[in-house]
Formats: sequence, C-alpha cells, structure tokens
Amino acid sequence: MTDEASETSLKSTRLTRRGVLALAGVSAIAGCNSIDSVGGGGEATIDTYNLPDVHREEERENSIPPSVPVDIAASHFDAARERVRSLLATLPTPLGPEEIPNGHIRKHLTDAASDASDGLDDARTARTGLMALRSLRRARESARYAAAGWGVADRGLTAAPLRDEYDRTVSAAHKTRQEHEYIGSNPVRAALVHTRIEVGLERATDMDLPREESELLSVAEWGETAELTQAYLSDARHMRAQFTASLPANVGTVRQTLTAAAKALLSDIRDRQSDLPPETDADDRTPGWIVLDELRWEAESRISRMADAVGPASAVVDANSQLARLRAIDRIQSRREADELVRPSDGETVRDIRQTAYDALTAALESSSQPELVRTVLVDAGHKIMAADRGLTHHQGEISASTLDRSVADYWHATALARSATAAAQQTVQALESD
Repeated sequence: MTDEASETSLKSTRLTRRGVLALAGVSAIAGCNSIDSVGGGGEATIDTYNLPDVHREEERENSIPPSVPVDIAASHFDAARERVRSLLATLPTPLGPEEIPNGHIRKHLTDAASDASDGLDDARTARTGLMALRSLRRARESARYAAAGWGVADRGLTAAPLRDEYDRTVSAAHKTRQEHEYIGSNPVRAALVHTRIEVGLERATDMDLPREESELLSVAEWGETAELTQAYLSDARHMRAQFTASLPANVGTVRQTLTAAAKALLSDIRDRQSDLPPETDADDRTPGWIVLDELRWEAESRISRMADAVGPASAVVDANSQLARLRAIDRIQSRREADELVRPSDGETVRDIRQTAYDALTAALESSSQPELVRTVLVDAGHKIMAADRGLTHHQGEISASTLDRSVADYWHATALARSATAAAQQTVQALESD
C-alpha cells in the first residue's frame, strides 16, 4: 500500500564507511553494547534509567506536523469519510473462514479493513488539515483493497474494470496538470499551496502498479491503486479550488516568479555545494562524524533531484530545504572544529541534547515571519527527533555511551536544521520578491 511517507526516509546503507554504521545500528538493536564492543576498550557507560522518558506518541507523531496554508472544507473531509464507510460496509461481518477459506488472503483483507478504520480515527485527531487528508487517503486505499478483494470472492470481480478506472483517473490527472494555472498574490503562500497540488497530481500519475501473483490479492491491489489515484486527484483539485476561492478576483499568475526564484536559488545552492567540507575520517565514528557525514550525503544526493522537480513551486520549496541543509552543515562543521560535539557520557547530557533539539524546533517556528515556509524544514527535523527517540527506547540496563551515537547524531542533526531554517526562508523570500 502506497502513500506519502513522511517526508524523511531512511537512507540506503552503503557497504563502505556507511556499512560500518549500519552494522553498529544492528548490533545495538540486537543487544550488543556498542561499536567498540567489536574490539573492546574502556568507555563510559550510561544507565538507561537516566535517559529521557520517551512517550509513545513522541515515537509515532512528529512534533511539527506538515500543513498547507489553505482551508480544507468540512464537506471534503465528510465525503472522504463516507467513501471509506461505504467501502467497508460491503464487507461481511465477520470476514471469516467460510467467506475466505485461505487464511493468508483473509488476513490481508481483514488487516486492510482494520487499517481503514484506524485511518478514520487518525483523521479525526489529526493536528492539521493536510495530515487529515493523508490519513483519509490511507483509509480509502485500505478500504478499497479489502472491498475489491472481497469482490473477487463474492461476485467474481476482475482486475479489468479497476485498471480501466485507474487509466481514466490518470488521464484526468494529466489533463489537470496541463491546465493548472499558478495563480496567487503572495508568492510564498502560492509556492506552498502549488507545491502540494503539484505533488498530488504527480502521485496520481506515477503510481507503483500491482505485482501480486495471487489473483484475488492482485485485484485487491488494483482496487487500492485506483482508489488512491482518485484520492490524490480529488485532494489536489480541492486544494486548487479552495486556494482560488481565497484569492481576489482577477489575480495574476506567479509562474514566472516561481521559475525565476527557483533558478536563482538553485544557482546559489550549486555554488555552496562546491564549498562543502571534505569527507571526514571514517575511523572517527563519533556522533559528530555521523551527523556531518549524513548531512553531506543528503546534500549531495538531493542536488541532482532538484533540477527534476515536478514543477516550479516544488523547485522553490525543495531549494529552501536544501539551503537549510547546507547551512546546517556549516553549523555542524563549526561545532566540530570547536570540539562541541563530544559523545555524551551520562544520561543527563543526553537529556539536555534532546531538549535542545525540541526547543530549537519550537523557537524556529514561533520566531519566524514565514512560519509555514520554515515548517517545511522543521518537519524533516522533527522526523530526525522521532528517529532519535525511537532509538532511545531500544535499550535497557547499563549500556556503553557509543550505543547512543545514532540518537545523539539525530538530535544534533535536528537542532542544526531547525536553527538554519529561518535564514534559509529569508533567502527564499528574497528570491521570490526580487522578481
């Protein structure tokens, strides 16, 4: 099942110097004390009792949820909820062995139905309209998966009509992209809203197609694919309509403004890219090395994708994030040179590092004159904190200090990003206003 992931994915491990880090992470989860346990050596130990208490919701929810600066109509949410409920209503209750004898297939369908119900609950408690839309999309695709799978057993449903439905929706999404007008009065708000529209239409036209060998589950996958495609298209159209309705009559286009800003920002990013610090010694393997290495890798890998942005609005928002990342590298490099990134040797220091990361997110959001633009960077920083928090929960008892390197690095990563977000946003705004 496919949907937007939060926006920060786990980076692929490499079998050179990154492979060492991957090995360290696996060893820690498996119960090994640290990287140093491979070769021994005395190092400080930390009692996990003294580490920060991580609540379950902090592991699961980003402290800075993504949003979009446009109102989502209650009727749009209601229609999506009703769609989920109507799909689930087609299923027999309970869906047992008499209905689906194959236990493996039955579990797929019942799990999907459960996920759909969970999606409805998540949408109800979502902290932003954008998060509610995401939860309802997941609910729709899961409900359609279950309903289509049951349709095979109940009435001999085949994949053909679902493929046709998918093809029609993709054609409609292509047409919507071609006709999309980049209207707006405030270029920053326009960039943020049009980015969501661009991404939604891109997702609607670029789905991973079903590969399941089981006939029933293949039909179920075609059902969820057709449904998710329609959900993305519907949400993009709704945001476009709501945004248009919020603007003055006869408002002009900002396409040229977005295009020029993206070009200027990309040029500056390429210049900054050439000034990246050299790769550090792989034998270092401290939290400071981890965070600098990862930031550098992200900066290098994402620059190539920026030129292939799905549209001018996405190009501007992506450039803003890349600027923040490059500034974060400068911060981390300066702190390393000042010997400030020392591996913590006690739980209290880890607590302070974690709290500093959380405080940096809050301060950046509250102090910025462009909070919605800054938020796009803080969402990534928040994902780093979530990953760090999850890492802390994997350990019990007395552990070597190096066991926490990954979590400490992620907290420093988040702090550096958050503290770089405002300056990056200011540069982006200047580029948008210089047209």
